[in-house]
Amino acid sequence: MAEHVGDTALAKRVEQIAAHTYDLSELLIDVLGTEDVGAYFPHTVTYHPTCHSLRIAKVADRPYRLLKAVEALTLIDLPDAEVCCGFGGTFSMKNSETSTAMLADKMSNVMSTRAEVLCAGDYSCLMHIGGGLSRVNSGVRIMHLAEILASTKDAPFEGNISFAPKHVQHTGSSQHAQAVAR
Repeated sequence: MAEHVGDTALAKRVEQIAAHTYDLSELLIDVLGTEDVGAYFPHTVTYHPTCHSLRIAKVADRPYRLLKAVEALTLIDLPDAEVCCGFGGTFSMKNSETSTAMLADKMSNVMSTRAEVLCAGDYSCLMHIGGGLSRVNSGVRIMHLAEILASTKDAPFEGNISFAPKHVQHTGSSQHAQAVAR
């Protein structure tokens, strides 16, 4: 944008900042040199590589490598994983019928894995797919990659349960879980 309006000083500064801006998986693997962050997550998980992560950030297999290193996690391949979920920002509003059809296909693929959790590195995709999964009472929870990587044996991360049907929501001692269950 800065180049487009002729602000070369700003364009240079943006370039400098961009050189030090990373996706979480890039930061962990390429910068910090680790694939195993000590996470523990005893659940079946399928991963949706978002359009942004594939086409813009180009994170490649880094999220998969991180998930494969999580103790007790069972990673299930998502059929047609690299196919868009149909959200794409304003795309879902401007092309709602196409977006809905794409979402239906993605939901079908997610449910075919029988995974407990759908993971991605982009909350917009997770909200879109999670909303659809919630409407059909699939029982599949959505979680960001960072949430799974933050889970340990001593401090398990249960994730956002607001999309889960009431029969799969936790009603333990957590105030949040109790409030959601009401």
